[in-house]
Amino acid sequence: MPFGQYAFDRINIDSIRIANLTGKPKPTDIIVKDRYSRLWAYDNNLELLWKFNGKNTGHFMFTKDIDRDGKEEVVVGYHLLDHDGKLLWTLPIESDHTDEIVIGPIDPERKEDIIAMACGDEGFILSDLKGNIIKRHLIGHAQRISVGNYRPDIKGYEICVATYWGYQGIIYIFDCKGNLLHQFEQPVPGNIITPVNWTGDGKDLILLCGHVQHGGMIDGFGRKVVTFPDDGHPILCAESIDLTGDGRDEILLWDEKKMFIYTQQDNGIKSNVLVPNKYPIINGSNYRGEYSFYNT
Repeated sequence: MPFGQYAFDRINIDSIRIANLTGKPKPTDIIVKDRYSRLWAYDNNLELLWKFNGKNTGHFMFTKDIDRDGKEEVVVGYHLLDHDGKLLWTLPIESDHTDEIVIGPIDPERKEDIIAMACGDEGFILSDLKGNIIKRHLIGHAQRISVGNYRPDIKGYEICVATYWGYQGIIYIFDCKGNLLHQFEQPVPGNIITPVNWTGDGKDLILLCGHVQHGGMIDGFGRKVVTFPDDGHPILCAESIDLTGDGRDEILLWDEKKMFIYTQQDNGIKSNVLVPNKYPIINGSNYRGEYSFYNT
């Protein structure tokens, strides 16, 4: 990189993603990204497949086989790359970077998936797979994003976005077309807004954080429906994952010293549970946009 145009004098790796760029039965390729301009793609033998030097690649890549050729495309920052690293298009956004990305069948009236992005000061953006912006909201510094069946009473999936930096702690809920349904302000930061399959009936809740008073889980109307007891549990970190194997999620709350795990009152045993397609564990990241899609 030209001197003076890069903020770090050594390679500063920002994220790593496991992907399927070579059409194997399962993802075994590795994409390495620096902060925030270069990508290197390797196969499982660490042989270089391709590299990409682009402007503003954001925090974390999202990969999906968009053209259904058995190989995944890469959405990184505002760019769509083919499986071989070829640039297909770039959104007309010049400043700030993408924090989190989700691609999926959000709007049932569209034949193709759409892309939902939290883009910092550039706000919340919905795009189609051809690089056309569908909807955009300048909501402050959009930091986190999740997609789930938060409102089963309306069509499609709902999108939750949380802000940080300056307008910190505002939670927005949009419908599948990007229309605002609800918004409210949280008095504590660090809301992860992860979709939680808590009841197993196809309705997702939104995990905020482990704070006794201001944390817990809300529904798609912004109503707090699950709270955590005042039992001395840590509140630094939170995560949602199915640990008992019944298809529903447990909640993990932890810090550097201890972890508390919460499950449903029936001790994590239930039949006829609807199990959604969620983010693969192999690509866990602080910068991943979360999703919960059913029957896809």
